[in-house]
Amino acid sequence: MYGSRGYTLSMRSIVAQGLTWYEDENPREEELRVLQRKYHFHDLDIEDCLSEHERPKIEEYESYLFLVFHIPFMNQFGRVLKEEVNIFVGSDFIVTLHEGKIPVLDDLWRELQRDPLKQEETLQRGTGFFLYEIMERLFSEGFPILDAITKHLRKIEATLFEHEESTNLLRDILALKRNIITMRSTLLPQRALIAALEHKNEKFIPTSLEIYFDNILDAIERQWALLDRAKELSEALQDTHEAWLTHRTNAVIRILTIFSVTVLPLNLLESLYGMNVMLPLQQHPAAFLLIVGAMIFSLVVFLGYFWWKKWIGY
Repeated sequence: MYGSRGYTLSMRSIVAQGLTWYEDENPREEELRVLQRKYHFHDLDIEDCLSEHERPKIEEYESYLFLVFHIPFMNQFGRVLKEEVNIFVGSDFIVTLHEGKIPVLDDLWRELQRDPLKQEETLQRGTGFFLYEIMERLFSEGFPILDAITKHLRKIEATLFEHEESTNLLRDILALKRNIITMRSTLLPQRALIAALEHKNEKFIPTSLEIYFDNILDAIERQWALLDRAKELSEALQDTHEAWLTHRTNAVIRILTIFSVTVLPLNLLESLYGMNVMLPLQQHPAAFLLIVGAMIFSLVVFLGYFWWKKWIGY
């Protein structure tokens, strides 16, 4: 496909039922300029597509809508990240631009390419319905991530309460909380945007589609509710883990303290009889046995006292 000035538009597209879908991963500026001249996109929207970490928003113009969404995804290391998706919606076209980190749009593309019947069914209802189809798939990506977060929570909980020697859970808990925070910060602005989208120009979003976009908003609200629960559980697990570590530390300190106190009189007795002065029973033939017996007796007395005070054995 050729744009003005002879530049070849390599962006893949589907044309059916009077609607054109342009779809591209990491689009080049030259291709965006071709689309800009064809559909009269604003310069600031093109700049937003070329910039990184643009805030989520919806801009309404006379001939099109420009949408910026952030979609969460989980990488191969189990960390939740977000990808920016830019969408132009006109009366007879849709342009989707992204970084290719989530497979949803590519899967939809292949599905429509393989199934002409599905392509006709999806595109014949106009750009508003096709926008709903795209966004419904994008925001459904959050549920598998939440499932993974829930499984991680259960694993940490089982490890914390079933294995007494588990002392290295803090890193796992903090990684889990980082994923929850990322998900919450990604979904928070989308809730208002989807609600605002329902009230945009009926030329792009007919009133009959409001119930469909309500379905997307409900999905986001369900994800938000699950995230709230996961946030509370993760905080409770961290508090429990810290309390358990404090208990373990106190137990170790108590044992070391008891050991130091019980050994102290033994060291004192040994030091006294190690001095180069005359001491009682020093010349007695059983002096060694007497000293050892005194040490054992003092040790038993101290341990018995600690047991009676319930400082050990409980």
